[in-house]
Amino acid sequence: MEDTITISKAELETMIAEAIARNSLPRKKKDFRDVHLSDNEVEKVNKKYPLISERLSRRFASQITDEPSSDELRLGRMKPNDIYSRKRYGSGRDNYVHHKIYSQDISDHLRRISLAVMGVSIIKDLDDDEFEYSLAIYNEFKNLFLKLYDERLSAENKILDNME
Repeated sequence: MEDTITISKAELETMIAEAIARNSLPRKKKDFRDVHLSDNEVEKVNKKYPLISERLSRRFASQITDEPSSDELRLGRMKPNDIYSRKRYGSGRDNYVHHKIYSQDISDHLRRISLAVMGVSIIKDLDDDEFEYSLAIYNEFKNLFLKLYDERLSAENKILDNME
């Protein structure tokens, strides 16, 4: 036996309008922009170590000499906001720098790890509460990365200090 419910046309319209409004509310934009690894955070760690900071701000003419490249002479020094590498890598013509990856690369890896912990590969697959948790995970991984990077630079700076 079926139950019959009687509602007015106005009540039906109100119920439909509420259902539509519930499904079309502006959704929260899901991205890691608020917690991403910024160049300023990397630069802050790099500047704690003057020898590292010096190398990151320079552009060299070759992989083995300390002569400035034509880019450095023309454009000046760079901000030391990249991830330090002991080896010099080519960056353009006759231009060598002590970095190969950028903070955006690290941010991308941290985002992927945070999503993997949640069992997804793209942000839109997360519910709002899962997204908030993934932001917290991202932040923890970022802080761990900065701590380990700081420890590594401390050791590298000691090596460079002993070489001089």
